[in-house]
Amino acid sequence: MLLQHANAGAGRHAIIRAGFWRLSAIGVSVLLGFCSLLLVARSLGPELFGQYAFALWLATAAVPVAGAGMSALTSRTIANIQSRAKPEIAAGIFYFVARQRRYRLALYCLLDLLLIVPCARFFGNITLVPLLLAGLFTLIHLSGGIVATALRGLRRFDLLAAIHLLGAATTLLLVLLSLQTVTSGINQVYLFLLAPAVASMLTLWASALCVGKLLPLKQARKPGMELKEQLARGLRSSLLPVILDVIVWQHAELIALGRARSTADLGYYLLSVMISGRVMQALPTLYTTCILPLRLRIMPDRHSTNAADAYRRTTLGMVWLALPVCAFGVAFCPSLISWCFGAAYLPAVMPLRILLVATALGSISSTSVTRLANEERKRAQVWLSAVGAMLTLALAWPLSASAGMMGAAIASAIAQCVCATGTMVICIRKMRSRKAS
Repeated sequence: MLLQHANAGAGRHAIIRAGFWRLSAIGVSVLLGFCSLLLVARSLGPELFGQYAFALWLATAAVPVAGAGMSALTSRTIANIQSRAKPEIAAGIFYFVARQRRYRLALYCLLDLLLIVPCARFFGNITLVPLLLAGLFTLIHLSGGIVATALRGLRRFDLLAAIHLLGAATTLLLVLLSLQTVTSGINQVYLFLLAPAVASMLTLWASALCVGKLLPLKQARKPGMELKEQLARGLRSSLLPVILDVIVWQHAELIALGRARSTADLGYYLLSVMISGRVMQALPTLYTTCILPLRLRIMPDRHSTNAADAYRRTTLGMVWLALPVCAFGVAFCPSLISWCFGAAYLPAVMPLRILLVATALGSISSTSVTRLANEERKRAQVWLSAVGAMLTLALAWPLSASAGMMGAAIASAIAQCVCATGTMVICIRKMRSRKAS
């Protein structure tokens, strides 16, 4: 993520006051990304779009198993350590993190190559080439995350926004060029999968060039033993909680749906997943970067006096933002989908409506997630994630087999609502216990 979420600490309420340029770059990037998705979906149609989107989803499935991904919390931790170091030490930290992650990336490549044939045979509705191209895009994207963390450590969020805008514009340009070719059918799927991979390669090169200009890489000094241990702790993450969260929030019910249903159903459902997921990402960022700073500027006397008050105000603010937006989506999504993607995608309406209900609750719980992420993960949180994962896996197979997309959406929404509600309950109890002590 290019922008940080609100972080309410003890006795303070930290927010992001992003500049006009950075906010504009983020907004244009989101718009360009949506235009790319719209063009791809309209050009391919539901069946081929199902293969395209399902290949991208499967390529990310091996990321948590290999530990190749870098979570937002891990990236923020490494960036904070790097920001406090001298330039030569910061350059050494960049090399240290890159060496640590390259083994994870190599493990991801190995798992991707080993699982690609079994996945193609298990699902039966997707070929090997889309999986290979999607895996290539994911690998390049993960490599770019290492360089992006270094830019965060340098506090160059303006450069990150510009690079993200470059990637979105390049992807859209390549999609438009692909539409001018005479290819069609599965060959067009290959071109559309190659477009984000090429764009990610360009942004990786641009990010590496910026890091090379901003850090004295030739004069890099190795971090000391204490700093190495601190970095290793920041990079180390327990595999079980990550996998549990992925099952719930990355829609593991797609495994059951992909096995039981056609690629057209996958296309409908994945479109609803993409839309609801982007809404869930956009709402907290919109609130913490635009609405909250504006409210505090208009009413400077309404600053929070403690962490509990900051949490309450932020959560209520997210309620007033998420509920109207998601209610609007539920009411008008048939018209929006028909106008943007065409009448062929109208079967995605009902799954999208169900997922938007979970999106509203998930967006509201983002304040609790942010607060708990800054603390040591407790056993109650792990158990909560386990309950959500078991609900997803237990409900996905029977509901997908009997009700198709509707069943998969219901299974996912139930699990996400349980996790979101449980997270808020855990956070409220923690704050009450601290207040009582």
